[in-house]
Amino acid sequence: MDARGSSEGADGLAAARERLAESLRVSGRAGAAVSEAFLAVPRHVFLPPDLVPRAYEDTAIVTKSDADGLAISASSQPAMMAIMLEQLGLEAGQRVLEIGTGTGYNAALIAQIVGDSGSVVTIDVEPDLVDQARASLAAAGFARAVAVCGDGAGGVPGHAPYDRVIVTAGVWDLAPQWLAQLDDGGRIVAPISVRGIQLAVAFERAGDHWAGRLARRCQFIRMIGPSAGPETVVPLGPQPGLRALVADGPAPEAGPLHEALSGPAVDVPVSSGLRVGGIGELTDLDLWLALTEPDLTRLNLIGRHEGQANQAEQRIAGRMPLGGFAHDDRAGRLGLAALAVPSGLEANGRPLEAAFHGYGPGGPALAGHLAERAVGWDGRGRPGAARLELAVYPAGTRPKATEGRVIISRPNSVLAAGWPTSA
Repeated sequence: MDARGSSEGADGLAAARERLAESLRVSGRAGAAVSEAFLAVPRHVFLPPDLVPRAYEDTAIVTKSDADGLAISASSQPAMMAIMLEQLGLEAGQRVLEIGTGTGYNAALIAQIVGDSGSVVTIDVEPDLVDQARASLAAAGFARAVAVCGDGAGGVPGHAPYDRVIVTAGVWDLAPQWLAQLDDGGRIVAPISVRGIQLAVAFERAGDHWAGRLARRCQFIRMIGPSAGPETVVPLGPQPGLRALVADGPAPEAGPLHEALSGPAVDVPVSSGLRVGGIGELTDLDLWLALTEPDLTRLNLIGRHEGQANQAEQRIAGRMPLGGFAHDDRAGRLGLAALAVPSGLEANGRPLEAAFHGYGPGGPALAGHLAERAVGWDGRGRPGAARLELAVYPAGTRPKATEGRVIISRPNSVLAAGWPTSA
């Protein structure tokens, strides 16, 4: 009998659920309606029995992987779910479309908030996930949520229009069907890739474009199909194993890239002695560099599930926790640089000095260049995700280029990303 089948286990799960909901409320990630939904909806009902003990941890839980150990589906981190539900701005009676059913837990949270007078439609391309989600939704008392099996890129026109659309998989572009199925005054929240960095953004129509606000850094499993984008995957050593994902820019050759990451690192401090007070400031610097250095290629490491990675893979994975930047110099030497995360950054409770790691023949020079750019970021008031202005225009549009604004073309849209000139 698992933890769900005994009164002691049920009491323990209920107490853990209460602690999670309270922590989301106290942290400010969840307002009253969202925190109450986390308290009311049992996450453990949406997980396989062996994962129930982890149900109320504030972590993402992988529920399905492919033959190479890459995650196909997961129950997202509750804190990130709360943030996106707040971005969505849900109210009782609203009609909501979710792209990416997963376990069905998020659909249940939405159903709890919009109530019996509202409606929830959720779609996923994996038939087994949809079947299990239907069963879990019914078991948790949310059978009224409609789970559909199909390609989420097309939305679910049969139940449109919607007041809100939420995408729970990483996307490279906003599918026009999602926007078309939104009612007047509607809002869509999606984790969109901007130069290889995923940002959960709430978009609303603003004249000739969709204006994004409330951007928050995130990391979701990529959506299958055109909306995921044409990212290049570069294998790192024997496969199945770690790979480098390149979203924009030329992909480095696999051999030199693997050799660089396997070799020693050169530490390059920021000349001004720049200090950061937490991982949030480092991720803001990473985002700023990605958008203001368009000639560099940005890399993210992806790979096998953590428990299956060997020691060498774990060592390489730890070298680019926030992603890295690659560049071939005039001599054709590959350089790779990544922000260093100072040991004990969050635990120390005091600012620590920022630095970059350089890998490969051109790594030290590239790390030095980025260290100089970090001084400019600091001088501009440390712009980051919170102040980022992101607009999505129809394909073929030519948005006005301004200082500090990057224009990125996608098949269905044109993205304009940057900060106010005062930032």
